[in-house]
Amino acid sequence: MSANPRRELLRLHTERELHIARVTLSAFVVEQAEKARGEVGFGWVPQPDAPSRYGALLDAFNRSSETGEPLPVSDEHSGSVIYADAEVNYALRFLHDVSHVQKRLTFELTDELELALWHLSTLEAEGFGPQTVVWQLLRADLMGSVYVIALARRFPEDQKRFAEGCLYDGFDASVLAELRRSKR
Repeated sequence: MSANPRRELLRLHTERELHIARVTLSAFVVEQAEKARGEVGFGWVPQPDAPSRYGALLDAFNRSSETGEPLPVSDEHSGSVIYADAEVNYALRFLHDVSHVQKRLTFELTDELELALWHLSTLEAEGFGPQTVVWQLLRADLMGSVYVIALARRFPEDQKRFAEGCLYDGFDASVLAELRRSKR
């Protein structure tokens, strides 16, 4: 018997819905990243040494704008993702980084929060509001990461586990569980 029978029932009830939401969110992310690629004139390449500070992102963005070379995006924390695969996670990172530059939002937590809200509003404009699993997954990824970074100074250890926790246990409880993992 499970330690949390309600969670197990919820998991059984929503497993198919979760799969559909992951596929739908992945398609949305790829579509938005491709749109951004068309606007800026360059794509992306996952790299372990991608810019991690706003100034370095601006330099890389400007270099890609001038040369057409792909923008380096972080390949870290992509082993377990909520998207169809790691490639979609890289597409989101490209979209997110390009949006940082276009909206002049730094890597400060308040700007990260604003950018996360902007991404969610873009998803809402496509018909996926807060009541949808698609929106809740993106919120878990973007907003959840901001909260964990603010409180633990790191990304969630396992994006998929964290996001599913947000769905099954609630956003706040999943953030707390993730913070407690860092103390183990």
